[in-house]
Amino acid sequence: MLGTLQDASQLLAANGDAGPVRGVASVIGQEGEQNGWYRTFLGLKPSEKPFLTTSVAAFAFSALQGFVDSCPFDVSQIDIPVFPPLSVLSGSGGLDVEAKDQSLTFEADLAGTEGAERYIGGQGDGLYVTYLTGQNLPVSQPVTNVSWDGKKVKFEALFPFSANVMQGLSVAALTTKADFSTPGDVVTATLAAPGLIQVNDRL
Repeated sequence: MLGTLQDASQLLAANGDAGPVRGVASVIGQEGEQNGWYRTFLGLKPSEKPFLTTSVAAFAFSALQGFVDSCPFDVSQIDIPVFPPLSVLSGSGGLDVEAKDQSLTFEADLAGTEGAERYIGGQGDGLYVTYLTGQNLPVSQPVTNVSWDGKKVKFEALFPFSANVMQGLSVAALTTKADFSTPGDVVTATLAAPGLIQVNDRL
């Protein structure tokens, strides 16, 4: 789900489309039951965190591009931005990050990315990793240790685990600003996303 059914419910409610909200909410509950069941077999706590991580449609749609080989429809006609992937290099590719404050390493190819030219070749001034985690406001950290290979950038950013209840899933984006009021606001300042980070809380 990557937190996007929460976003769908929010958008439906904001648009006054109350009809589908009950069905979407039932799917969230059912998926949660399944997820908790599978997690116990993996030796993990059934629930990742007190409030599961929300995300936004653009990040889920961008993530799906890595899994879809062909589609009979012209996906460019769908009015949702597609971002270049933000790869997490730490913690088995982000799938098994330790439950502690630490610097994580990321990588993204910004070739052809709108708004990226001014940052290419620089030291990372004005660039941040913004995390969506739980139901918290987006949390941003400046990038550090930036290196470039053409338009491909590799960098680090603090993963502020302790202060932000970052067990389970966190969704990261490379952004050009640091202060956001809602998860939806992150999209307009994103250069690459999503970076998927999983902290596994074992039984």
